[in-house]
Amino acid sequence: MKITCIVQARMGSERLPGKVIKKVLDKPMIITVLDRLKKSKYIDDIVLATSISEKEEVLVDKCEQYNYKVFRGSEADVLERYKEAADIYNKEKDGIIIRVTGDCPLIDAVILDNVVTNFICNDYDYVRLDVPETFVRGFDVEVFSKAALNKAYYAVHENYKGISKEEIDMYKEHVTLYMYRNPDRFKIGYVKGSSFYKKNYRLCVDTEDDFKLISEIYNHFKDEFVSSKDVIKFLDNNKELALINSDVKQKKVCK
Repeated sequence: MKITCIVQARMGSERLPGKVIKKVLDKPMIITVLDRLKKSKYIDDIVLATSISEKEEVLVDKCEQYNYKVFRGSEADVLERYKEAADIYNKEKDGIIIRVTGDCPLIDAVILDNVVTNFICNDYDYVRLDVPETFVRGFDVEVFSKAALNKAYYAVHENYKGISKEEIDMYKEHVTLYMYRNPDRFKIGYVKGSSFYKKNYRLCVDTEDDFKLISEIYNHFKDEFVSSKDVIKFLDNNKELALINSDVKQKKVCK
């Protein structure tokens, strides 16, 4: 049972272009994400999945400089990108895929391993961290079987009767959307947080204000591997910092 973490990232963010290579403690943010994932006790392989667009060259170069594997696929069809990356880097029938995005520089391996444990110990096709309902946004983790990924891919690409073009485009852009929108076809689980993690903080990076908050946190701790627990305690004791990006609205997946 091989467990592969596929991290999606690109240079072409609409609100903050090039965000994934902005420096965090003198390292590109994407490298901070990948380094933190290496602390997981479960992950066998980490792969950055980006597009074949020429603008991704600098991102690819940075990752290869730090000896991380890179897969390049479709720019718009991220579901296809994940399937193709999984086909190359996880050939096992009972393979497990972890999805993380490159704009979560405080991703925590302890939380991630908790989600993986929940997946392994139960009969689920897909398990996600309960963001943002009971977990702070920015610790987002999704775990699913390779079989579930294949099932979603073929449903969207080959068996799309009754699905509108708008829906198909959304399913292609958002890797797991088809899974959790179809609980009758997939066994879905959620890992919920305690009141400690049920805070209205925003620790992902979509805007300059998001990045300012992340920078403040890292400049305070000066530790690439600061824990989620310490970050939450720090923000609890410095509420004014969390206001830096409190006006930022998360983009909706759909109407």
